[in-house]
Amino acid sequence: MANPATGATSELRYGWETSYASEQGTKDKVFGHGTKIVTLTRNNNLESVFNVGQRNAQALAEKQFGGSLSVEFILANPWWLRAVLGAAPSTTGAGPYTHTYSESNTIVSMSIENEITSDTASVTAFLGCKVNTCVITAAVGELVKVRLDMIYANEAEDTSVAADVEESFALFSFAFATLEFPNGSTINDIQTVEITINNNAEMVYGLGSRIGQQLPVKNRSYTARISRTFEDAATFLEAFYGLGTGPDTIVEETATMEVNFDNGLTTTNQRKFAFLFTGVKIDEHNMPQDSAALVIEDLSLIMRDLTSVIVTNNTSAAA
Repeated sequence: MANPATGATSELRYGWETSYASEQGTKDKVFGHGTKIVTLTRNNNLESVFNVGQRNAQALAEKQFGGSLSVEFILANPWWLRAVLGAAPSTTGAGPYTHTYSESNTIVSMSIENEITSDTASVTAFLGCKVNTCVITAAVGELVKVRLDMIYANEAEDTSVAADVEESFALFSFAFATLEFPNGSTINDIQTVEITINNNAEMVYGLGSRIGQQLPVKNRSYTARISRTFEDAATFLEAFYGLGTGPDTIVEETATMEVNFDNGLTTTNQRKFAFLFTGVKIDEHNMPQDSAALVIEDLSLIMRDLTSVIVTNNTSAAA
C-alpha cells in the first residue's frame, strides 16, 4: 500500500510559454515564499443524456475540459508580475537595478509543473496558464500575501522532473508597506490594504477539440480595499464626497495613489515594490462604531490605470 502524500512533499515551479499551451521545457521560477495551492480544479463538464421512457441516464458525455488553479504566496521576488501585467519589464541602473512593469494588452502564458512525491513521484504540467485575478494584501501583524487565480487550457503528466528551485529573495511583512494618497502624501495608521487586478480572461474553444485553444483577456479592472483608524474627515471622507464637506454633484478623481513595499535599506540592499495608480475614486465608505472598539474607516476604491510597478533590487536580468 502506497503512503499518502502531504503538502510537504508538493512542489510548484513555472516557465514562460512561447506558444500558447505548448509546454515550456524550462521551469525555473517560483512564485515566492510559503507557496500554497489554494484550489486546483479540473472539470470535464459532463452532460447526462436521457431518453424518453427511461428515468436513468443512458450516457454521460464529456464536453469542454476546464482547469483552474489558485496559488497563494508571500511577496518576495517580482517576476510573477509579468504574468499579471503581460510584458517583461524594462531594466535600468546597476546595483541596485530598477525594473519597470507596465500594462500590456496581452498576457503571457505559463507552463506550471506540480510535483507530488510519496512513494513515487506524480508530476503534472498545467499548460496555457494565465492570471485571471491577482490579489495583494498587506495587514497589520501579517506577512504581505499575493494570490493568483489562474485559468489553464490543458494538462499532461510529465515523465521528467525539473530541478528543484528555492526562493532567494527576502520576504516582505506589513512593516514594509505604506500607502500614499495621493502619491507623495503618506497616510498614517493604515490597517489593511488589498489590491485586486482583474484581467477578465475567457477561454476560447473551437470545433474539433474539447481543449481550449486561446485565452484572451478582455477589459481590465483595478480595485482596492483600505481600512484605517478614523482620525480626520479630510483624508478619505472628503475625497469620497468629492473634496467638499458633503456629497458633490461631481466627484473629482484623486489623481494618484501609490502602494509601496520597501525594506528601508539603500543601494544594493534595497528591495522595493512601488505600485502607482492613477484616476482614483472612493466607491464606498463604511464606518461602524462601537464604544468598545476603535472607529475604523473601511473603503472600497476603483482605479482606472496602473501607470507602473517599479521594482528595485540587485538582480540585473529580469526573468
